[in-house]
Amino acid sequence: MKNKLLAMASTVALLGALPYSAAHAGFTTCSTSDVKVTTVLLSTDTTSDITKPNLPSPINSFDCAGGFAGNDMPEPKDNLGYAGDGLLNGAPQQGGQGGGVLFPGGAFISDTYPLSDLDKDGEVDDPGWIMLGRIDLAKDGTGTFKPEAIGGDDSIVWASFFTVKSNGDGTGTWAFTPDPDVAKRAFDILGKNYFDQFALIFKQSTAFAAYDFTAAQFGIEHPTADMTPLHFGGTFDISKTLGKGLSHVSLWARDPSFGITTVPEPGALGLLGLATLGLAFARRKRA
Repeated sequence: MKNKLLAMASTVALLGALPYSAAHAGFTTCSTSDVKVTTVLLSTDTTSDITKPNLPSPINSFDCAGGFAGNDMPEPKDNLGYAGDGLLNGAPQQGGQGGGVLFPGGAFISDTYPLSDLDKDGEVDDPGWIMLGRIDLAKDGTGTFKPEAIGGDDSIVWASFFTVKSNGDGTGTWAFTPDPDVAKRAFDILGKNYFDQFALIFKQSTAFAAYDFTAAQFGIEHPTADMTPLHFGGTFDISKTLGKGLSHVSLWARDPSFGITTVPEPGALGLLGLATLGLAFARRKRA
């Protein structure tokens, strides 16, 4: 599996990312090459170093948006991916210069990665972005990942899932490392829909930019719960887009419906599990 994964990733790296959306109007213009994946490991691999590149060529983010002036707010409240709940789900920006909706209809939406009806209101308008958490960076360029509760459940995402090291000049490294047993822990309560995208938002003192990665970039069309979770390590250089200062980095993920506009289990709530890509999204039945 490992060799197949690296071969697929190598092919994607040679072809290059194909952003599906035009650049958003913003503070400056981001580049998909600002943020890269350089290492992909199985979460069960306890001997390899996530900071040491193992891909033939780095893989750029699939798409990006920004930079945008102001804050990357609001954060979601229910955090179930519903339309208007959180910045990436189409909520009006808070603390921006002029405000307004930066992501009408949701961020990084396309025919390939469409909307869903997560809240069961009969409208296929839910982007599905879940905020996993964020790291506030200290003067030494590090910080502790603070997980977000998903639908009120604060036991799914752990503080060990995400790390960032900023060099203070707009460059640095990041790693997304869910534990290997998370899919097993969540399997009994989760359905069959899984996250196929994750996004990193880099916030500088006066602006921010978002970068999107997809499962397809790594040769995975439809992640399944029986696949071993993956670890991702990478680099960033947002100096041209945002400048040198970096205050925090947040981690988000979403589950595109792939044409399925209804949840498999009637009356279900969205919850987070982490499988392939370290990300798996499903719904558990309401009590």
